[in-house]
Amino acid sequence: MGRVSSWAAVASLVVAGAPACQRAADGDGATAPSVTYELVNGWGGTPEDLGTVTAVDADDDGNIYAFRRNANAVLKLDSDGNALEHWDHNFAQWAHGIRVGPGGSIWTVDGQGHQIKKWSHDGRELLMTLGEYGVAGETPDLFNRPTDVAFGPDGDLFVSDGYGNNRVAKYDGNGQFITAWGEPGTEPGQFNLPHTIVVDARNRVLVGDRENARIQIFDLDGNLLEIWDHLGSPYGLAIDDSDQLYVADLVNARIWIARAADGELLRTIEDTKAIHWVAVDGQGNVYAATPAPPTGQFWDDPSEIWYLRKYRKIEDR
Repeated sequence: MGRVSSWAAVASLVVAGAPACQRAADGDGATAPSVTYELVNGWGGTPEDLGTVTAVDADDDGNIYAFRRNANAVLKLDSDGNALEHWDHNFAQWAHGIRVGPGGSIWTVDGQGHQIKKWSHDGRELLMTLGEYGVAGETPDLFNRPTDVAFGPDGDLFVSDGYGNNRVAKYDGNGQFITAWGEPGTEPGQFNLPHTIVVDARNRVLVGDRENARIQIFDLDGNLLEIWDHLGSPYGLAIDDSDQLYVADLVNARIWIARAADGELLRTIEDTKAIHWVAVDGQGNVYAATPAPPTGQFWDDPSEIWYLRKYRKIEDR
C-alpha cells in the first residue's frame, strides 16, 4: 500500500454569481477567469419525453449519449439538446452506466444483467461483452452487479464491480483478465459499493467508494495511493480536458468540481437533487442524469422532476 491522505470537509463556500454555482475561496489561481454554470432549462426535452436517465456521457464531437433505464435505450443528442438518434438494442436488464471509450466506442454497463458491453460508435454493432448475462459471480469472467468502466493508457479496462463484489477488475483491451483488487469493508483499500471509476492524466485509478463517502486512488496495478473524503458521496465521476474532476453527489444534491491532481475544491453546482451520474463535454459544459422514478422518496412535487440536465459553463474574463 502507498501513502494514504485524508482531507477534512471543506466549508465556507462563496457564492459565485449564478444561483446554481458556488466556488471555493481563491488561492494561487486568483487571476484565473471566474467560472459559473447556468442551468439550461428544458434542455433535451421534458421528463415525459426523456424518461429516467441513469447515465450520460459526451463524445469528441459534442454529442451527448443518455442511457435510459426505463426504456433500456440510448438517446443521442446534439449540444443543443436535439435528439439525433434513438438506439433500441438489448443493452441491459438494468441500465446503469455509459461511457464513450477510446476511438469513440460506446460502453454500456448492465447492473443486474452483470455485463459490460462495447458497441461501435454508431451503436449498431456489438464488439465485445464482458460477463455472462444473468449470472453473478466473483471470477475473472463473472461480475456481481457492476457499475462503471474506465480506460487505461494502454487500452486496459477497469470495471467497478460494484453492488455485489466490492472490487475493481482489470482487463486488457481484448477483454482478457489481468487482476482484481478490493473487498467489502471500511478500511483503506476496501469498498462499500464502488459505484464509479475513472483514470486520470497521471494514470491513477479513481474509484468512487459511494457508501464510504470517499474517493480511493490507486495506481494501475491496484496499489493504494490516496484517499479523499472531502468531496461528498461519489455516485458519478468525470474528468475533463483541463484536468478537472467532477463528482456527482446524490446525498448532498451537489456536483463537486476539484483539481484532479490534488483534489483541491474549485467550485460546486448546487441543487442537483437525486443526481446519479455526471459528464462534461469539450467546452466544459456539465451534464447530469438521474433514474429516480417519478414516485417515491426523491420528489416532493411533480414540478421538481428532472432526468437529464445541462449546465452551461460561463467564464467571466
